[in-house]
Amino acid sequence: MNSGTAKAWVQTLGLQLLSGFAAALALGGALLFVIFALVSYTNLYSTLHSDVQGRVQFLSEVYHTQGMERLTEIVGRQGFSDDSADVLYFLQMKSAETSALAPDFAYRDDTLGLVQFLLQGLYWNNETERRMFAETESLNPELRLTVGRFYQDEFDAINYLVGKVAMVIAVFWLFAMLTTTVATHRALMGTHRIGTELRAIMQKNLEGRLPREAVTPYLKDLVDVGNEMLDHVAMSLQGVRSVSDNIAHDLRTPLTRLRNKLTQLKPRVPKEYESTIDELLSDCDDLLASFNALLRISMLEAGSQIRTDAKQVSLRVVLQDVVEMYEPVAHDTGVLIDFQAEYVEQINGETDLLGQMFANIIDNAIKFTPSGGVIRIRLERFGAEQVRVIIADSGVGIPEAERKQVFRRFYRGEPSRSEHKGHGLGLSLVQAIAFYHRASIELKDNDPGLRVQVYFPLTLDVTRSLAPDRAQA
Repeated sequence: MNSGTAKAWVQTLGLQLLSGFAAALALGGALLFVIFALVSYTNLYSTLHSDVQGRVQFLSEVYHTQGMERLTEIVGRQGFSDDSADVLYFLQMKSAETSALAPDFAYRDDTLGLVQFLLQGLYWNNETERRMFAETESLNPELRLTVGRFYQDEFDAINYLVGKVAMVIAVFWLFAMLTTTVATHRALMGTHRIGTELRAIMQKNLEGRLPREAVTPYLKDLVDVGNEMLDHVAMSLQGVRSVSDNIAHDLRTPLTRLRNKLTQLKPRVPKEYESTIDELLSDCDDLLASFNALLRISMLEAGSQIRTDAKQVSLRVVLQDVVEMYEPVAHDTGVLIDFQAEYVEQINGETDLLGQMFANIIDNAIKFTPSGGVIRIRLERFGAEQVRVIIADSGVGIPEAERKQVFRRFYRGEPSRSEHKGHGLGLSLVQAIAFYHRASIELKDNDPGLRVQVYFPLTLDVTRSLAPDRAQA
């Protein structure tokens, strides 16, 4: 997964889904661990309490039924002087000044209930003491019996088991995260590829469709919906274009007649009306130019792309001719044109269309570059299979939010650009000519100004994607 794909995946729902699942699974694992630990330590407490309580009751019954001598005999066998025993007993008169247990024996009394037992289990930090569960009962007003049981081995065993359970939960969480990441990546990358292909189709060729066979079964419905949407968009767009093309075609003939009649009328009108006739002729020329451009765009978009056996064209020669044509115009406006071209192979193309495309781009650059500005034109190789033409000006540029809109028919940008004369079809024609030549266009910020980059394939391949390989940029 390259950096671009990873970034796209992070920006999608994938990270949110994975983060939510990871948090939920971690919370569930922690809850399971706490429950298991509490149950384990509670069972140990219950076992110790039952054992010690049973011994205390037994000795108390011995004392009351068989007397003090019998009790002393039993207790004496496992007194607190024997630190190797598991269960120890201790008898003490209340008047004695000694502690409840032998002063030379280290232990911790865990008779204060379950909560204290658990807390002492968590915070026990004295490795020299042995854990003991002890209970004390008064046999008579002057005599007390204490029974204690060591449980260090049981406690260590539970600690070991709890630690292993924690490790198993952690390993399971990591494995679940890994498998979920892979599954989420595969699922969302499928939708990301569909989105990328849809975007490419919308930008390049509305006749293209999403490949249904190349997706997983659960995405086929999404592909079908996407293709239906493309069909609807293509039909709607075709309808709009047909209307505009029909209007342009039907009006071009009467408009041409009107211009001819105005031309014939001009010598016959008084001198004071000649300027009015000239303005009308100029308006007719602008309208005819718009109609011709609109019909040319429709012809290029509706027709097939350039054939692989088309004639070879030198982009250097085409650019040189256009630059020579526009240098006087640029000079009059105080703009410098800097043209440099590397040696590149010829491409398949039509000279007049390519010239018109570059003329429109350079004409726009001159219009929107203030006096003293520079327009730099570069022709260079781009990778092994492409040629790149760069036309960069130092003018007002185009805001990034508008760069996808400027190729629409009749689109006029912000007010500062709308002040210049034009019909809003120049860049639409540029895009149509680029599409005809299987080229692609990028608009970038030149800081200041606009940087137009046109990518031409050196060899035409009908199965090849129109998008240039940006990895080499």
